[in-house]
Amino acid sequence: MTTTPRWTDDLFPFPTPPALATVIDVAWEEGFLETDLYEEGLYDAFRVQTSSALPFDLCEAPLAPQGWEDCYAGEVFRRHHVPFMSVPELLPFADLGNGTCVGWVVPAPELGRTDHPVASFGHKDPGIIGRNTLDGLTFLLALALRNGGERRRAQVARLSAVLGVHPTPDHGVGPDGGDVEVPLDLATPAGWRHEPDPSGTGIGVLAPDDAFAGEYPAFTGETDTILADASRMLDAGHPASALLGLTAAYHEDEQRLPALHPLWARAYDDLGRTLLRDRLDAMLEDHRRRSALHRG
Repeated sequence: MTTTPRWTDDLFPFPTPPALATVIDVAWEEGFLETDLYEEGLYDAFRVQTSSALPFDLCEAPLAPQGWEDCYAGEVFRRHHVPFMSVPELLPFADLGNGTCVGWVVPAPELGRTDHPVASFGHKDPGIIGRNTLDGLTFLLALALRNGGERRRAQVARLSAVLGVHPTPDHGVGPDGGDVEVPLDLATPAGWRHEPDPSGTGIGVLAPDDAFAGEYPAFTGETDTILADASRMLDAGHPASALLGLTAAYHEDEQRLPALHPLWARAYDDLGRTLLRDRLDAMLEDHRRRSALHRG
């Protein structure tokens, strides 16, 4: 039985970047190599997701590797996870346990890229912390050094060695004590462009030039006005500009999500972004669930 399962295409809708795959292998080894579960060929996804070898939780529970049997009856529950106040273009891989996640910026999944810029987001405005997955993990290890004791230092030392990085407690910290933000570089392809989010909060929209209109979308004021402007842009064949206005309107007021959802979903459909459409639908489900709990 192998001790190095292949997670490559399991966790996310693109090949897991090598740096994160290495971290997942460490979580696997810590949880299984010397346990009765390993001897019996049983797999506990939750134990990997919350491995004591990592200074953070994984946002997804990996599926059982080939040849292993799940500890629990039925399949592991897996669904799109979009942190509160976040947007579909931000895909988390690490949960810090305080409402903040760290994950990739993936504004155009159809480009098929194998690595992406990394941001922190959730109960805070998104901030870019790394150019790629390895940079993002280095930031997480430095954060663990700042906020942890001896156990955290041991976790960081082991992961730093296998990743070949050298984090320090002051890595990524600015003079004011806040995170040093890295410029967002989306490596815009020829014939495409990146428009920043007009609300000043989100990551904006990356799309082909002809998907944008020659005017800025409405994103403040009455919801009906915002929807009418987005609908007009969609009808004219400019889904990127419609998306720009709808996401900015969401950042201005998250409670607008149910009203924004139909046109937002249509913009993703028109751009061929099935992954982001599915994540948007999950956002709406979560919004409705929170609203029902609040009313109850």
